Amino acid sequence: MKYKKLLIILSIIIIITVAIAIAEKLIEPMGYFRPDYDKTDITGILEKEMLNEDDYKELFYQTGLGKTAVDEILKNEVFGKEKILEFQENFFTQYNISREKFAVIVNHESIVDEEGKQIYGFDLAPYKNGYVLVTKATHSLGWRHGHAGIVTDAENQETLEAVLLGKDSMLQDINKWRNFPSFMMLKLKDTSQETLDEIAEFAKNNLLDIPYGLFVGLTVGKNPDPNNIKTTQCAHIVWYPFMQSGYDIDSDGTWLVTPKDIANSELFEIVQIYGVDPGDIWP
Repeated sequence: MKYKKLLIILSIIIIITVAIAIAEKLIEPMGYFRPDYDKTDITGILEKEMLNEDDYKELFYQTGLGKTAVDEILKNEVFGKEKILEFQENFFTQYNISREKFAVIVNHESIVDEEGKQIYGFDLAPYKNGYVLVTKATHSLGWRHGHAGIVTDAENQETLEAVLLGKDSMLQDINKWRNFPSFMMLKLKDTSQETLDEIAEFAKNNLLDIPYGLFVGLTVGKNPDPNNIKTTQCAHIVWYPFMQSGYDIDSDGTWLVTPKDIANSELFEIVQIYGVDPGDIWP
């Protein structure tokens, strides 16, 4: 009887292990998008004095740049058009992707060269304080939960992120995001930069050096008093400062806020995407 129980337990462990391995394999292609449409000549659009809605849409599908980014880049009359063409080239470039173990149950994908060394796959569009960054590149046990961060000091290329269980939230170099094979940069719609600066400052002042918590929103309320924030996680650390300013960027409004919820929030406009389907950002 004892050996029978051990055999049953071992069988269950094997089944669970195999199921997780299959799930991880199935979600692997969901981590990044490679354009399945043709690269087109956009020089004619870039020569126009004024762009219309169709022009911005075409540029978005060809470069991953939203209207805000396009307008900002084209302010440079000398190099703006050339820069947008570089974004197009990067958007269509096929890179090698590797998967690495990030923590005990966490994996993430990276862009690598032929030798497997991590490299940057794209340039970042112009960004400012309060902009939000999201990637699909992180997954655990067959769940592609992704990762999120907020720009707290654009001048110093600084983001605030809750990176890993067992670590406090920390400041990061924004360039690390250029290594992810999927990327979204988001900006709150119809909001002044002054408001975004205030949100970024609140985030840095109240959410830095906070322990990582998996159950924020379940065992611990996700909207505590600013003086009583005990734990946070990667999406919560982005959601919370916006919520304090009256913007609920959790698109499904459940107890758990995720990077996907943030990416799908109607309160945001897309500044830039890379490795993401322009027609279906995060289904």
